[in-house]
Amino acid sequence: MHKQFPAARLLAATVAAALLQPVMAAEPTAVELAPLAVANLYIQTIINQDEASVAKLNAYLRPTRLAGQQSAEYASYSALKEADAKFPTETGKLIADLFPVPMRAAVTPAAELLAANVIAAKNGAACQAIKADPVTVDNGMQTAAVSFECQLVKVPVAWAAAAQQLAKSGCKVEQCKAGLQKIAATYTSSPKQTWRAVFAVSREKDSEAWRNDFARETFDEIWDYL
Repeated sequence: MHKQFPAARLLAATVAAALLQPVMAAEPTAVELAPLAVANLYIQTIINQDEASVAKLNAYLRPTRLAGQQSAEYASYSALKEADAKFPTETGKLIADLFPVPMRAAVTPAAELLAANVIAAKNGAACQAIKADPVTVDNGMQTAAVSFECQLVKVPVAWAAAAQQLAKSGCKVEQCKAGLQKIAATYTSSPKQTWRAVFAVSREKDSEAWRNDFARETFDEIWDYL
């Protein structure tokens, strides 16, 4: 696995902040959803940041979250999109800062392009929950393990390592710019790979929502493949 670049950790932390909103008035119990369907809503919320899925997941979780004295909304679509919008500029600066000071301004546009392609590749991953194992019960807690997989780009060298290697290569300004553009292009032209993992959802009572309050920890692993 690749070590996360600081920008990836920064985005993960920002996404975590987006998954916590102020308390709102209680609503009736949400309709029952199977673990497979719930896992898909989490996937489409955290990985793909699909607006409709964010709304559906919030509506489904809200009664159980309020009953447990948690904030009503699990995720904020606007906060998730804001974090995405900042990623190219903030990460582009981190990439440009790898290069000698005199050329940083010149390589910044290419660095921002690379960062933009990376976040687009993450958000564009085609993910789907495949199978839910039979529910197990342990000390009154029901748990369903859901297998899922994502089709995402398989680049020759991950962006953080590739940028670091380029910065250490002694390239001239134009060579460095071209090198960053080449790395960026791999995120739109490379073949796909399959990432498979398991996402667990749990509940104590049949009347509660299936949930995973630490979902981000599972889905952050996608950065190891980008």
